[in-house]
Amino acid sequence: MVQTADAGPSLEPEARGPDAAAALARAWDLKQQCYAAWTSAPQRAAEAAADLQQLADASPGLDEVQALARWTAGVVRLNQGRMAEAVAQLDAAAALWQRLGRPLEAAQTQVPKVMALSMLGQHDQAEACGAAARQVFVSLGDLAAASRLSLNLGSMHMRRDDHADAARHYRQAAVLFARARDTEHSVMADIGLGDALSAQADFDEAARIYSRARMRAGQHGLPLMQALADESMALLDLARGHYDAALAGLERARRSYAQLALPQHSAIAEKQLADAYLALHLLPEALALYDRALAAMAALDMPDDRAWTALQRGRALSGLGQPPLAAQALAEAATQFAAQASVPGQAAVALAQAELALDRAATLAPARPVGQGTVPAGDAGAAPAAQAQGHAAQAAVLFTQAGQPEGAVRAALVEADALLRQGDAGAARVLYARSLRQAQALHARGLQIRGQAGVGLAALAQGDDGAAARALQAAVERFESQWRALPGDELRGAFFADHLAPYQGLLALALQAHDAQPGNATASRVLQRLDSVRARALAERLRAGAAPGDDAEADALRARLQWLHRRLQRQADEGSPTASLAETLHRAERDLLEQVRRQRLARPVVPGASRGHLSVPALRAALQPADALVVQARLGDELLVCIVRRRGVQVLRRVASVEAVQAAWRLARFQLDALRHGAAPLQDQLPLLERRVQQRLQALHALVWAPLADALTDARRVLLVPAEGLAGLPFAALHDGLTCLAQRHLLAQAPSVQVALHGLQRPPVPPTRVLALGESSRLPHAGAEAAQVAALFPQGQAFTGTDASLAVLQQHAAEADVLHLACHAQFRGDNPMFSALHLHDGPLTAERAEALRLRAGTVVLSACETGLAGHAGRDEQVGLVRAFLVAGAARVLASLWPVDDAITAVFMDHFYRGLQRGLSPAQALGDAQTAVMCRHPHPAFWSGFVLFGGW
Repeated sequence: MVQTADAGPSLEPEARGPDAAAALARAWDLKQQCYAAWTSAPQRAAEAAADLQQLADASPGLDEVQALARWTAGVVRLNQGRMAEAVAQLDAAAALWQRLGRPLEAAQTQVPKVMALSMLGQHDQAEACGAAARQVFVSLGDLAAASRLSLNLGSMHMRRDDHADAARHYRQAAVLFARARDTEHSVMADIGLGDALSAQADFDEAARIYSRARMRAGQHGLPLMQALADESMALLDLARGHYDAALAGLERARRSYAQLALPQHSAIAEKQLADAYLALHLLPEALALYDRALAAMAALDMPDDRAWTALQRGRALSGLGQPPLAAQALAEAATQFAAQASVPGQAAVALAQAELALDRAATLAPARPVGQGTVPAGDAGAAPAAQAQGHAAQAAVLFTQAGQPEGAVRAALVEADALLRQGDAGAARVLYARSLRQAQALHARGLQIRGQAGVGLAALAQGDDGAAARALQAAVERFESQWRALPGDELRGAFFADHLAPYQGLLALALQAHDAQPGNATASRVLQRLDSVRARALAERLRAGAAPGDDAEADALRARLQWLHRRLQRQADEGSPTASLAETLHRAERDLLEQVRRQRLARPVVPGASRGHLSVPALRAALQPADALVVQARLGDELLVCIVRRRGVQVLRRVASVEAVQAAWRLARFQLDALRHGAAPLQDQLPLLERRVQQRLQALHALVWAPLADALTDARRVLLVPAEGLAGLPFAALHDGLTCLAQRHLLAQAPSVQVALHGLQRPPVPPTRVLALGESSRLPHAGAEAAQVAALFPQGQAFTGTDASLAVLQQHAAEADVLHLACHAQFRGDNPMFSALHLHDGPLTAERAEALRLRAGTVVLSACETGLAGHAGRDEQVGLVRAFLVAGAARVLASLWPVDDAITAVFMDHFYRGLQRGLSPAQALGDAQTAVMCRHPHPAFWSGFVLFGGW
């Protein structure tokens, strides 16, 4: 939002002696310096005001100097976001000018006061102040001052959401400033006019005006105007669904405001970047920015912006599954909007309440898989869905009253969602179609995707498969272009998780076609649809290769993190770790991720080539006759499996109940965890514990593997893509009562079929150069293990003790065919990017491991729980395995649970001797499992290591 605090021309000082004349001349010169710099160089403006205050202190008898000092002090306070202080200083200046019989200068001080009152939410007072000042300007013939006041009144009307009146004031101001050749204020008026047009959904004209304003600001060296134009254009891009351009523009504006030391603008920029995160479903990060912005706005007296920020914070809390806190935030926003009589604000609250009610409906009665009928009349979520419909309808009416068609379309889409949730697919389809037409007229890409997907889902619920397929495919194609343009895996993963519905609808259609006419063609289509939502961000990252490095600020944050880790470790070693230091460290981690994210936002995004569908022929060609790819998927409570062989694709429906599988896995995991802290105290009970765990694993085998047995009879190598929530199962230990899977198949895992194909086409290089690090200061056996591994290879290098460091790893890792890391590890469920391997001089986090440049070799993580992963979105797994795959490794061997030190040393000896003999990683893993199994049959000892990426 644009603002001005310009003043009229100075007057010649009265002759009061040479000293007084010099002081007055100096005072007016400083005042002009302050005004000249207040938008382009706020620090220089503040310095000029400070010098003027010193002059006033030295000239207590010169009221004119005192008035000028108060005037500039008010402008600087306004610049600093200290609005109440600004009003007080400007009123004091006006009173002095009135006492001096100078009504023009007194009126000029009220121009910035209009701005300050508006920012304080005192709109009626601002309107009255502006009208009185304008009357003075007109009566005295100062039309330039009147035009500046029109500019500020336009900004005030924008803050009140009176967009038509705001546009009128801005147009008037723009014409007058252009005639007066006042470029700076003319650019301000253009930006304000663009804002008003954008709010009225005249997007094309707004975009044209923003582009012109930014070009003129650049030509005339007006950095603040450039930042304002960037910010406004970014908000327009956000409304239209151009997320890549929106993120880049918001980050450019935020950096400019920070450099110009404008806290008020910076607080608003933080809120707007949070809005972009919210739109992309990056919810924890959005919430953190809203909290930061609210704190700044509270200190800067910004009640209007606080209301909007509280509203958006409530929406983020709702998305994070915290309805009580969300309702509280929405209630706070509603109270503030009611006090301001803001119709758009009240509309936005009603829409947020509709979204919250719809979330509650889904929680009470989770939606059925797409295409499996409408919602039953007795659905527990029917009542909140009806409430959502009512709130959304109210919001649509209010947005229409406020002249905000984009908001009205958004509300109509939520109303349609509620209708579909209640089973009224016909009414929902009509409303989706109408909203889609309106979104197309507005050129709002994000709303077009939602409308197109809604039409498809409603048509699917009605059994109109042809129309459903066309609409859903159109929604997917529109979404893909948005998704691919986003910078970074994190944004892509979060955004994808919020747009699964059209993909799920197309999967439902593919399954219907296969059920009606089973065959290789329909089964291949099911496989393509299944994989279209699996680890998409990782697949694209592997295809794209190494990402650019980060900036100095990110590296400085990493250095600080290393220092905090070392300090926390020292406290732990001394037995006195503090919660405050741990929280400081976690806060530094969040700051680092945000800094890296913002740096990526500031880079231009070059979208890659279209990914297209999974090539099933290429996948089948990559498999040998004795190979099989087993792809699990979860559809509601159904476990679905696709089996890919060189000879074709097979789909197995209703293999098991997912709920039953998860219950069986919990029981098996309980038995495995009995040895979590070592077997020594339980030696006498090991036979009993082994029988119990075998019973549980046999039950799991009956559920997830026995139904596949006929299709896998001749499969020697099996590559698994586990279903959501089942990646941690020890598939190697599942057995039928006679043999376990490790005795029948060579097993490996991948998070998606695309990643599996990437691994099949990229076998690991032969193990010649081996780099082994063993952090033995805290893990005594690790040094001996690393030395033992390195000794097996002619070009093996072992670094132990103090040499097992990050510096050594970064120096030698790029040359290694095999990288062996024996050390303590920590899985961070709260922030998987900071899961870490603890080397001598600090942790190698997943965030840092991604930046390693590795050969297409094998990485062995000989530590506890290195194979665990958190979830970014539904099917994006984040952890150490992913990090090393991103870094370039072809295969990663990692553990699912804490491993016994002595037995692991034996296991690794067998594994590496297998590699030394020329076995593949999967063959070497099978040999090691068999060897350990013979002496230590309990699965906790031998089945915890899993090979990721391929065989």
